[in-house]
Amino acid sequence: MKTTDMSAVILAGGSSSRMVKNKLLLPLGGFTIVETLVGVLDGLFDECIIVTDRPQDYRGLPVRIAPDLYEGVPKSSLRGIHGGLSASHHAYSFIVGGDMPFVVPGFVTHLCMLADGYDLVVPWKEPHFHPLVAVYNRGILPLVNEMLASGNYKLNSLREKIHTLSVHVDDLRTYDPQLWSLFNINTPDDYALAKAHFERISEVKNLPDGRNSPDDRSRKSKKDTR
Repeated sequence: MKTTDMSAVILAGGSSSRMVKNKLLLPLGGFTIVETLVGVLDGLFDECIIVTDRPQDYRGLPVRIAPDLYEGVPKSSLRGIHGGLSASHHAYSFIVGGDMPFVVPGFVTHLCMLADGYDLVVPWKEPHFHPLVAVYNRGILPLVNEMLASGNYKLNSLREKIHTLSVHVDDLRTYDPQLWSLFNINTPDDYALAKAHFERISEVKNLPDGRNSPDDRSRKSKKDTR
């Protein structure tokens, strides 16, 4: 599977309760956390979608904004996945939490290449799976609807019911040696780590002869629209 034949879906429905304000809008360098993530995914995929109930926060980004469609149940990642897969124009979508700004293109591309024939391709290191940096098949929507209707919002339950390919994180270190692709920002301490990491990668962004480093990522400004 090629990423250009797939969608990228960013889940932006969390409450950010431990950060007081919407953590996706916190600055990271000259951009916000979500802008940094969009800058990685936009161009890799045919379309980039943000699932949110706060569309006003994300206007101006080069994305399509989709609502969180399933009402009457508590907010959950499963509910956001339902919204993203429902909005996607493609059979497969790479779904990622909006608080994960350091996903590495090679890491993402490798997961997507493995997707054909599976309902889910997900990184894991026993005992943990990482379902919010994973590839999903739109064909699971009926099951997702069933689970939401029955009050079962657990992503582990979903994983166990579908045809899943689990990719050990050691097989992904070729593309992302320190596995920053799996890092998400939940707390002020996480945010401090993110800012420190961003400063480190910014320092090596330009090599002495003016060439860009292999880790340089094109990033969009708020004014870029589609």
